[in-house]
Amino acid sequence: MKKFLLIPIIATLTACSGMKTVENRKEYAMPDWYQECQQAGVKGYFWWKKEFAYACGGGESLHAQAAEEQMYAIAMNNFAKRINSEVNSETVIDIVNDKKSTHTKISYVVKSTTIREHMRTETAQFTMQGRHYTFVRLEMPKEVFNQLIAEAKAQKQ
Repeated sequence: MKKFLLIPIIATLTACSGMKTVENRKEYAMPDWYQECQQAGVKGYFWWKKEFAYACGGGESLHAQAAEEQMYAIAMNNFAKRINSEVNSETVIDIVNDKKSTHTKISYVVKSTTIREHMRTETAQFTMQGRHYTFVRLEMPKEVFNQLIAEAKAQKQ
């Protein structure tokens, strides 16, 4: 009889031990790797080096899942902007009666972009005043990133 009671107790304790507590902060903070999110980098040593492309994103919401979806969507969009975007920039300077006015308009369009093989993600999260804050850094092999750029350019021609 003791064995039958012991098994569910052990199973419950084992299941709970895999949980992580989400930090509840009093002030806003960002992970260092997010603040310094580089677009490309190299890992490895000597002849075992491999190049990677990175994209970061952050999310904020009352709902944890919404904050996670925001961070992934923003990071994926940051990859897509670099792979397949068009920028339109216009600056107009008007001088009337020795008075100058300047208008600058910058817009970019990110078309549907194939993104595959982002291999690794680094994430961080916390809650503050009932809101969830999430951060992600996606990592993609540089050769895959360059191939996606080539594919996007080929589709434009």
